[in-house]
Amino acid sequence: MRITLAGLCAACALLAGMPRPSAEQVCAGDTLGVSRVAEIDTTGGPWFGTPQGDPSFLATGEVVLTFDDGPVPKYTRPILAALAAQCVKATFFVVGEMVAEYPDVVKEIAEQGHTIGTHTWTHANLKRLSDEKAQAQIEATFTAAEKAAGQPIAPFFRYPFLSDSESVVAYLKSRNVAQFAIDIDSFDWRTGDPKSVIRRVMAGLERRGRGIVLFHDIHASTMRALPELLSLLKAKGFKIVHMRARTAIQTLAGAQPPVKETKHLTSRTPRRISVRHRGRHRYVRARDL
Repeated sequence: MRITLAGLCAACALLAGMPRPSAEQVCAGDTLGVSRVAEIDTTGGPWFGTPQGDPSFLATGEVVLTFDDGPVPKYTRPILAALAAQCVKATFFVVGEMVAEYPDVVKEIAEQGHTIGTHTWTHANLKRLSDEKAQAQIEATFTAAEKAAGQPIAPFFRYPFLSDSESVVAYLKSRNVAQFAIDIDSFDWRTGDPKSVIRRVMAGLERRGRGIVLFHDIHASTMRALPELLSLLKAKGFKIVHMRARTAIQTLAGAQPPVKETKHLTSRTPRRISVRHRGRHRYVRARDL
């Protein structure tokens, strides 16, 4: 019966436009693993996470791991390795500028079976943009991420700064794109201490009992915290849920990245990538990533 169900699921995924799993992953008995794959119908742009999402989506003890703002090779790749060591799958909400800089890492994320969603092109606060500019931020990133992944990606989107607007919410609903908030913030952007990240996540899970957890794969604190955190989740009996989309994003022809203000740079000026979260803003030199 198990083989029959697996075959039916693979066939459905193929027909729906999502990539067919290459083979069922075999996990060691002592790993955390994935307890449940949640196949999401994104019709109408449903919300996930507090406060708009359905609170009954996750059962007690269930956890969804999500990572924003990447990819950044020196952090994203060790994070992928930590997830693989525990046979765990996550969702990565990628930023368009980073996708353009590191398409090979996006491809690795996809090839390792993780879900790819998007997070605008420049990590822009969409509430402050015109409808036209907000839509360009969204659509260009879906197009670039799908191209980099080399396969269809999920119609999953998370708002930078968790800042939405009525017009963008309506637009994503019309595009059948699932909209993501969070339940638990790791606050990895506030600290370089991995122990602090672990404490915050575990405290949030102990308090709520379940949740969609926000990390960022652009911070050393996240990279260093993850191996111990995953082991702790297993020890405490938490279960990982992998969110997948029933159908792939339908990218729009001609979607182009937003026009960027040109700056006069000398040959000695390092290229910089914008990294922002919840009011904090810093630039990172590309050669340092």
